[in-house]
Amino acid sequence: MRSDVLNSNSNKHALSNDNGVFKYTSHRATITVANGATAGVESSIAIPSNFVPVAVALTVVTASTNSVNFQDVGTDADADGYVDGAAIAVNSAGFKGVIPCNGVLAVGNPTAGAVIGTADEVECTISGDPGSDTVLQFDIIGFECTLS
Repeated sequence: MRSDVLNSNSNKHALSNDNGVFKYTSHRATITVANGATAGVESSIAIPSNFVPVAVALTVVTASTNSVNFQDVGTDADADGYVDGAAIAVNSAGFKGVIPCNGVLAVGNPTAGAVIGTADEVECTISGDPGSDTVLQFDIIGFECTLS
């Protein structure tokens, strides 16, 4: 039996059958890259286990004072597992766009077991010293998979 569920009061849409559920969902991670650092990790786990990322929406909340670029985002265990090798300036605040996931944990990647993992914090990397504490917000869009 198949059932499609749409809950207009949440950010989740589900497709389920007797074998499990795929939920289209998004998870927000807000990360501070400290002055003098090139990476930052969120303070709590935002990504659940069995999550398959599709795209990442990037918003610069607090801009860097130096001219640096956002490069990678992924989990604490694989820092470029979602987006690998971007070059998006973070020295001005605002919405920067939606970036398709191209890392080893992304949908469509043939790496065995890449989409099956444990819950983890989100980590990001920038190209150099931001010159000031820089706050980046990532809305990570994808699927949560529960299969039986």
